[in-house]
Amino acid sequence: MTEPAGPPPPDRQPIPYRLRWRPEGIVPGAHPGHGEGAEGQFRRHVPLLRQPDPRRIDLRISLRDPFGELHVRQFAPRRTVPVAVLVDLSGSMRFGGAVAGRVADLCALLALSAVRAGDSFALYGADARLREEVTLPLARRRGLEEEVRERLLAARPGGTGADGLMEAAARLPGRRSLVFLVSDFLMPLETTERLLDALWRHDVVPVVLSDGAVEERLPRWGLIELGDLETGRARLVFLRPGFRARWIAAARARRAALADLFARRGLRPVPLADALDTDALTERLMEG
Repeated sequence: MTEPAGPPPPDRQPIPYRLRWRPEGIVPGAHPGHGEGAEGQFRRHVPLLRQPDPRRIDLRISLRDPFGELHVRQFAPRRTVPVAVLVDLSGSMRFGGAVAGRVADLCALLALSAVRAGDSFALYGADARLREEVTLPLARRRGLEEEVRERLLAARPGGTGADGLMEAAARLPGRRSLVFLVSDFLMPLETTERLLDALWRHDVVPVVLSDGAVEERLPRWGLIELGDLETGRARLVFLRPGFRARWIAAARARRAALADLFARRGLRPVPLADALDTDALTERLMEG
């Protein structure tokens, strides 16, 4: 008996993104690149002797030069950039079906946006090891976003730890890439630090998954069953106002410590709460 198909993919439009740096390489693309060239985004006028390319002579500017010097137009070349998403598939990511829901939506949208911009896209899923069945190497083929979505719909988060993300980091290209790190970041802060160290050469955008039902929308009184999704252990807890306040305070303290860790490395995380907010995501990515 086959499993029912997942929900239909939402009708998404690609979102733009801006880099804080100039990519290198030789493949023409959508992003202002490193160096100087004869095509791309206009940068300035320079003397012909500095850039001896008569095809780029600007007669209007040259005729206005009081010394009669010829000037050529100089451009910043436009290049492609690799875009990759590293998805934490450890047991804690099972909660609320987030991976098959808003995480799949996010990754499919990023794949669509990268391919439409002419960039290559890769997906890496990992728990304690790299999950090959949830991994797609760099590509820019049409329909890639549906492949990404299908891989994540079929993914089954489980196990303890996310050490496989270190292996995923080692598979990234040697040139600087735009990397989205998607996780609930419930791992120890030391583990997150080691992972960020492994991604030092790349432009990293942490995407912090959270669920309001766990961290904020708790009842003041009642019995709830708490389960550790990584170990499988569960226990029954009597929820009361004092315990609820301590729970929420601990969650906020963990978020504050994580925000401090990102801030010390110059990283600005993107929150991914109960639903994917494409407007907020677009605004954040266009800020660079």
